[in-house]
Amino acid sequence: MKFSRELSIPLFAVAMGLSIACAPALWGQLSNSNQFSLSMVLTNDVAVFTIGGAATNGFDSVDLFFKTNFTDSESWTWLVRCPASQTNLVMSNLPPAQGFFMLGVTNAIRPGFDAASLPREDDAPSTNAPLPFAMNFFNAVYSNIWVNNNGNVTFDNPQWAYTPAPLATLGIRIIAPYWADVDTDNPDSDVVKFGANTVDGHAAFGVDWVNVGYYQAHADKLLSCQLVIIDRSDIAPGDFDMEFNYIKVQWEWGDVSVGKPARVGFSDGVNDYELANSGVEGTFLDTNAVTGLIYNNLNSPVPGRYIFCFRDGQPSQPPP
Repeated sequence: MKFSRELSIPLFAVAMGLSIACAPALWGQLSNSNQFSLSMVLTNDVAVFTIGGAATNGFDSVDLFFKTNFTDSESWTWLVRCPASQTNLVMSNLPPAQGFFMLGVTNAIRPGFDAASLPREDDAPSTNAPLPFAMNFFNAVYSNIWVNNNGNVTFDNPQWAYTPAPLATLGIRIIAPYWADVDTDNPDSDVVKFGANTVDGHAAFGVDWVNVGYYQAHADKLLSCQLVIIDRSDIAPGDFDMEFNYIKVQWEWGDVSVGKPARVGFSDGVNDYELANSGVEGTFLDTNAVTGLIYNNLNSPVPGRYIFCFRDGQPSQPPP
């Protein structure tokens, strides 16, 4: 079942025909899936959900969606992402009308950006890859980009540093969806992949750090994130959008960078443009259901997707 032009979300459980505006508490229960079950107690405009079942599809989280009419073309509205087997999930201020709820898993990672790859490695080497378009990044136009193993791309030189710090301290132009000590030497880790594709008819270039491990050759915990740079020269030459996409963030440092959490954002070499909580221990992990990267979004309805727009060489909105 398609809920948008870019998301394929399996239908796991739907609670249908439940009135949100009800005085005594009512229970809605549905267990028509061998993966998840959904139960809720409704009182006026407050619903308290319990989600049961294990995530058997490779995801450690589940999304809750809502709509008021099950039979028309109304889109499902994403309400919240929560860990699998969530209890006492409270949703308030629901519309005082018939409501339908659905559980699904949203994969923010876009397919098709994996034609080439870095070797199985720790920090180096990097690859200088051609872009399918020119991008104006802080008033410098680039047609190539360095794909680096440690969760970032750079423009003028490769970047092999593995201990995160404020991005501007590197003194280079950098885009870092997750700068940390990636190590793909373990055969249970995937390697870093990259390539060209299209997004909504626009040329695009993406890098996948999907199911990658951390130093020293660990794969007991994995990272799955992606950078997608999208050509918007239809607006002006050199304009582009970029997405940071996340579906799994289980580790934040390697064995020799303990206490130095990942950095997320971009820099012109002088100024930092980083997400709130960048470099703060524990805040980006899947175990943090409040500030974890997979539980939030920016300029996008997709959980785990953060969109930044560059116009005339500058970000139109700095990270929050």
